[in-house]
Amino acid sequence: LATVAIPAPAERLLAYPHQLSGGMRQRVAIAIALLNRPRLIIADEPTTALDVTIQAQILHEVQRLCRETGTALIWITHDLAVVSGLADRISVMYAGRVVESGAAAEVILRPGHPYTRGLLGSIPTRETHGSRLRQIPGMTPSLLRLPRGCAFRPRCPRAADDCVQDPPVAPHAAEGLVRCWHPLEAAHG
Repeated sequence: LATVAIPAPAERLLAYPHQLSGGMRQRVAIAIALLNRPRLIIADEPTTALDVTIQAQILHEVQRLCRETGTALIWITHDLAVVSGLADRISVMYAGRVVESGAAAEVILRPGHPYTRGLLGSIPTRETHGSRLRQIPGMTPSLLRLPRGCAFRPRCPRAADDCVQDPPVAPHAAEGLVRCWHPLEAAHG
């Protein structure tokens, strides 16, 4: 518990979960995950219910611990703003398939897949403060009834007839890959 910066760890060891804050409970989960010195941690939405300040502390703590222990981290999140400062590489999934993968800065600055661009466009910024967030039109498909071809096709502004076939995986930007018949231009993102 001391490793994950929980104050008074000996006292907290005897505490019940309801006696800890959300941030402390998250730190306990991180401590448990690190007990056996894993080579890889998979964290699925680990900061979703936390406020922004606690979220930043947890992100910093996880980065520090992974660096110190040599542990690799897969951070599963819908929040590209959070992951952009954390990850070396980003893979974007839609309907259970990776649609884009690459160096974090490349994916954020020059997205290749229309879904990635839509996600990035829905992140609030100072310029959009107080206005409606942009949305990707349509609904996410059921994994039990995926459309033929590209699963994003019914929602995609670039959809064309060939999108009813499974999309190819093509190089994008410097080190990236994109699964799309009509990817965005790397230079223009």
